[in-house]
Amino acid sequence: MRAMLMPNLERVELDGPAASVWQRHEAVVTAFPNATEAGVEILRAGGNAIDAAVAAAWALCVCEPSASGLGGQTVLLVRFADDRIRIIDGHSRAPAAASLDTIKAGQQRRGYRSCTIPSTPATLDWAHRKYGVLSRETVMAPAIRIAEEGYPITPLQHRQARWVADDLRASPAGELFLQDGLPPEIGHMFRQPELAGTLRRLADFGTEDFYHGGIARQIAADMRAAGGLITEEDLASCGPPAQVEPVSTSYRGHRILSIPPPSGGLQLLFALNIIAQISATNSESSDDSWHEAIALASSAVFRERELRPLLPDDLIPQSRQGRLSEDYARQVADSILAPQSTKELATDSAEEPGDTTHLSVCDRDGIIVVLTQSIQSVFGAKVAHRDLGFLYNNYLCTCPRLSHPYELGPGCRPRSNMAPTLVLQGATGRPLLALGAAGSRRIISAILHVLSGVIDLGLDITDAVAAPRVHGLVGRKVWIERPAASNALLARLRARNRIPIVKSRLNFAMGSVNALQLMTDGSAKGAADPRRDGLVEVLS
Repeated sequence: MRAMLMPNLERVELDGPAASVWQRHEAVVTAFPNATEAGVEILRAGGNAIDAAVAAAWALCVCEPSASGLGGQTVLLVRFADDRIRIIDGHSRAPAAASLDTIKAGQQRRGYRSCTIPSTPATLDWAHRKYGVLSRETVMAPAIRIAEEGYPITPLQHRQARWVADDLRASPAGELFLQDGLPPEIGHMFRQPELAGTLRRLADFGTEDFYHGGIARQIAADMRAAGGLITEEDLASCGPPAQVEPVSTSYRGHRILSIPPPSGGLQLLFALNIIAQISATNSESSDDSWHEAIALASSAVFRERELRPLLPDDLIPQSRQGRLSEDYARQVADSILAPQSTKELATDSAEEPGDTTHLSVCDRDGIIVVLTQSIQSVFGAKVAHRDLGFLYNNYLCTCPRLSHPYELGPGCRPRSNMAPTLVLQGATGRPLLALGAAGSRRIISAILHVLSGVIDLGLDITDAVAAPRVHGLVGRKVWIERPAASNALLARLRARNRIPIVKSRLNFAMGSVNALQLMTDGSAKGAADPRRDGLVEVLS
């Protein structure tokens, strides 16, 4: 059924012609200043974009603990200097004991039974050993230093800790991430000696220790003591990440590449196809019509994902064009533009603010790394290993408790919305944008805004990232960030039986994009989303 509905949905392998000789500025953009500085430090030490991205990712495990960490998962899209493009797929899996009998519905959201087997250490280490040029000790040194010396707590971090303080206090996580049982004050120098020790062990002995050695035994013992399911055997079963081809589509003459299921790249590409179909049938050109199209498309793609979920093997491998079915996109566009009753629209499901982190790096040789990693919800499972200093993820909350390709069960792969994305210019095939986002399902609507803002509206990357956004939920609700909530847009949405929910300007829940715009003269521009704590640095 799925293949019939989406007959031209493809995975594409891009082994292009010999790379052109072109020099670029080096640039790093991440969700936290210390992590950006870690990436820059590694570039200046002679590292390539892989070295810098991995160093920044290790650093984010320290200075953005609410979003990612050693207990989570990581995916990368890499554009190599010879024009090859690959996905390094570090999705995690459920432990062997995971089942409907061993995990109650409430236990999927938080606690020790909500966790998949952490794959971030394996993914970062493998990517660095395979493609980096500096030593592991050099690349991990910034993260260790940040954990030991600390960094000042930001207003956003104080607010996030306040959101989940009760949950953190109920577990050893409270000892690690709260200060005397309270959220750390703004400006407090936050040090993590336990995490520094764990990172130092990984630097000295490699990630084998995490999966087969002393760290693995400590994790398994912690799980047994707390009623968790991850065992020594589960950790030992975590192999290297897979290398796969991206999924791809064309949009306004450009090639858009992202990550296949179970991540959210497919939803991003499908949404772009829907927006193209909507604009083809609507001659009006205004901010309100643009926002309406993004709201409708972002709602539709997740409704379609619930109705017709796809596994990676459902993608057709034959063609190198990678086009999503225009006919299918047209059908969906027609359906969401047709008059709909309240009954015909799906019931709204709640959407958490969500947390994840994203970084983008480019180097002088033309290597580009777009990396997203996460522990799923804000502060993940809200539980941590007290002696090792990191939080566990709660990715099993994304696994349905019914017959489904990603249903909860032994070794299941959780669904994710991560979508590291690369845009290639249509005429030249040169990179134009390297971007990704944090924010659960808002990852897709946020990236849509930035891609379309640059390509369709001609915005500078900084303006595109900072522009107000909309997001359509699966059912009738549409989140609208001020000042996009014009009377005309509200009226248009209500005419389609949608319920507008106005959010504050630069709202945390609307996602966070960190992006690079690569110019034809070899220069690079970057944008760190003002909704979070990010920083961009460009080295000329």
